[in-house]
Amino acid sequence: MSLSDPTRLALTEAALTSADRLWREEMRRTYGPDAVLTYGYAPEGQGGLGTPLRRSYEARRVAVALWRHERQRAA
Repeated sequence: MSLSDPTRLALTEAALTSADRLWREEMRRTYGPDAVLTYGYAPEGQGGLGTPLRRSYEARRVAVALWRHERQRAA
């Protein structure tokens, strides 16, 4: 069974939304309420190796890449 382009795009969008939410929650736990604004694009936003923040960052990074790929396919 093959999924249609809109279905794949919707699935990757949902995965990205979830991964982003988890990363933002971990950022707030680690650095406080302004964490994403302060460290979102800094190395601190990636977390240290083996930390929950790094795992959530990597999951988000992969979700962004998959979403971008499906978005290009659907265009």
